[in-house]
Amino acid sequence: MEYDVYYSTGGLNMIGGGADVWVNKWLEMIPQHLKTESKLLIHRTRPPGHQPDCPMEVHWQGHDRKKFKELMDNARRIHILHGYYSPHVFITENKDKIHSVGIHCSVEKNMKASFILNLDKSFHFNMTPDWEKQIIEYAKHPFWIGLSEWGNMKHIPNFYEFKHNKDVVDNNRVGFAARMETRKCPHFLEGIDSLFFTNNNDVKWWEKNLNTDTSKWKVYNYRHEQLDMFMKQDWGISHSAHIYEPFGYSIFQAVDWGKIPIISKDWIPEYDYPFRASTPKQFKEQYEKICELSLQEKRDILFPLREHLKQWDNKEQWRDRLLEIYNG
Repeated sequence: MEYDVYYSTGGLNMIGGGADVWVNKWLEMIPQHLKTESKLLIHRTRPPGHQPDCPMEVHWQGHDRKKFKELMDNARRIHILHGYYSPHVFITENKDKIHSVGIHCSVEKNMKASFILNLDKSFHFNMTPDWEKQIIEYAKHPFWIGLSEWGNMKHIPNFYEFKHNKDVVDNNRVGFAARMETRKCPHFLEGIDSLFFTNNNDVKWWEKNLNTDTSKWKVYNYRHEQLDMFMKQDWGISHSAHIYEPFGYSIFQAVDWGKIPIISKDWIPEYDYPFRASTPKQFKEQYEKICELSLQEKRDILFPLREHLKQWDNKEQWRDRLLEIYNG
């Protein structure tokens, strides 16, 4: 029987970042509308623990590598929901079948982050700069999920549903709920009382390789199912000054939960927002300004920002634009 493959590097109960959240939203809204027999292939080893129901037939590469490759090789079309940032034989040997690919970050910009931030070393995923250009060329329908248009790709921005709409948390402790990638700029929080929700081993990398002072950080080791627990903690300022941020799911989350974000200068540049930082010095200055605000002044900052961000909550439009590709 003819079938299409939807390929991913995460999703279901394997959630390491925004791309995996995107895949799970895709699984909620897309499969029931597909017109061709479809299979989900996840290029990872299935993690232990409860496996949520999946609306598609699912195969994990680590469970049966041979069958995984056969399913790739015999597919009518291959749609890459989120792929690795370097080439793999499963993809390169089927390059003529790649119908679509979702691009979730700019590899070129990611790899420049340490230079822009004047850091000696860089913490990022395994990336091959030329691979991004190759996979975009292979795909008939490459699309970009970021807030703003980029390159000549279709622009299908991610979405975020505001479900909490919390009042401002009137507390001046800073929270960081993101991966410890260089472009996330965790070192901006040196010497600042902060709560971290991230991988504890990655924090140790910063301590060892860049001598980052983490003495004022309290680190909660990342487990996605504990996200709400962390967001309910008593912290009111979000370190959201991530450079080259494509969409910024964690920033939307912070705003939804009533946290005042400090953002980078290149994120939603069209919006007149007072608290932006691109260096540790700028971050500390903005942090100190927020600490001086009254509760009402914080509300006057956060609530208009939240309303501005709600333009990216149209999940039906997101679904329909993707289905135009998959059912075309």
